Amino acid sequence: MKKLLSILLIIAVMLSVPVFSYGTTETPALIGETAILMDMTTGKILYEKNANDTRYPASCTKIMTALLALENLDVNKTVTVDDKTPYEVEGSHIALVPGEQLTVDQLLHAMMTESANDCALVLGKEISGTTEDFAALMNQRAKELGAKNTNFVNPNGLHNDAHVSTAYDLAMIARYAMTNPETSQAFRELVTTYKYYIAPTNKQPERFLYNTNRLLYDTVNKVVVNGEKRVFKYDGVTGVKTGYTSHAGGCLVASAERNGTELLAVVMKSTDPGRFADCMALMDWGFANFKTVPALTAGKDLGETKVKKGSVNQVQAVLAEDVSVTLPAEASENVISTKVLLDETVNAPVEKGQNIGTVEIYEGDNLVTTVGAVAAKTVTEGGLLSYVGIPDKTAKKIGLTVLAVFLVLIAWLVIYIMIKRRQVRLRRERRRLRAERRRREEIERRAAWEAEYERQRRDTWQQR
Repeated sequence: MKKLLSILLIIAVMLSVPVFSYGTTETPALIGETAILMDMTTGKILYEKNANDTRYPASCTKIMTALLALENLDVNKTVTVDDKTPYEVEGSHIALVPGEQLTVDQLLHAMMTESANDCALVLGKEISGTTEDFAALMNQRAKELGAKNTNFVNPNGLHNDAHVSTAYDLAMIARYAMTNPETSQAFRELVTTYKYYIAPTNKQPERFLYNTNRLLYDTVNKVVVNGEKRVFKYDGVTGVKTGYTSHAGGCLVASAERNGTELLAVVMKSTDPGRFADCMALMDWGFANFKTVPALTAGKDLGETKVKKGSVNQVQAVLAEDVSVTLPAEASENVISTKVLLDETVNAPVEKGQNIGTVEIYEGDNLVTTVGAVAAKTVTEGGLLSYVGIPDKTAKKIGLTVLAVFLVLIAWLVIYIMIKRRQVRLRRERRRLRAERRRREEIERRAAWEAEYERQRRDTWQQR
């Protein structure tokens, strides 16, 4: 029995140890119940602690609300606050009143700096009409971004037993918001704004708003990180969003960049100061042990693939996107290698950007990631000769050659006919000249004969 209990105890200890991919130093102890650390660029998970366990996300919910607003609304659009929203919120807000008009951009900044719950509701209703419909949109988009255990009920994260997410899911949503080319610039501006000013509106005086993320600015107050007191402001911080309710505890999605490596940390169910300490400790550990290394650049020439029935019989393949790899901090970049696997043939038409193969990225012998190889240009369907593998350019040359030969033959035939006609005319002229000569000779002969005859007749007459 003691042996069995010992085995069970060992298993329990092993299961309670946070999972991390590799590293050279000991991972920090965290206050938060769930956490994750990710390389923002590559998506590589460097550390996780109960990362797929559901917790209440509190105002970290607003990351999704901001993303959907940027995807669906014009930031310069003016929005009028309805009669109900100001009375449907509690917690942090900017005291919106019915009929007040603000731009989408002002609402977004208020939501992401002051963590204004009323602004989140206004934005959700502006996009979908009702909070319920907006929550449905949030959940749909979350699944599209890779979230596995998230259920949003409202746009602001105010407590609801059914409103849950995970550290992993929040990391997936935040990573997309921070890296998506279409909206990331605007999103990053929102989550790094420390102070924001709203001029007087049609209903309210001016407002000065301040970001709740102490990592951005707080050089006065201190927090204990790995046993050391440090100011809250974190070197290289790039976002993202705080969250706190009595049910959720302290939540934080944080990111920072140093020397080309950007890390994303998520902590849930911590304390108010603990969420900052946890994320700082995680990112300290991440920067000490890992680095992001560029492997390939988008547009790199990868070779050519044969095209069947196309206007050309080959198309160039290029890399679809930039590729980076997460390596241990002390690892050599020479451990990175690539393998290009292009389709042997593709059928026309081929669209520019169409996937025509893959590129495998290896760290040593380990496959790290796979990215697409795409067509560098569009290839249209070819003409009749493309069915036997002759591209249109060659077919055109063949056609021009045939046409040239045909024209030469026609020209030769015309010249031949002209020569023959000239020869006929010459023969006719020679025959005419011969006939004319014979006629003149005959006339001359007859004239001579007649002259001789006349002479002989005169002679005969004279003899008589």
